[in-house]
Amino acid sequence: MNTTLNEKHLKLLADPHKLKCKKIYRHEDKLKNELEYKFNYSLTNTLYQHILDTIRTELIIDSVIQDLTNQVILDHNP
Repeated sequence: MNTTLNEKHLKLLADPHKLKCKKIYRHEDKLKNELEYKFNYSLTNTLYQHILDTIRTELIIDSVIQDLTNQVILDHNP
């Protein structure tokens, strides 16, 4: 056990930049994973992008409708 620890120390001493290297964190798309799990279907990237675009469009439409509804309600309140 002591020899493996010494080997690791020697490797770090040989290349001190190993400590400075940024670890690349691969962002895991939780929505895609949840959709695949819920529907038991593996999504292709093209299909997933289409789903995201559809959701974005629906959210924009909902936001505009909510704004219009709130304006009408404010205009009709005495």
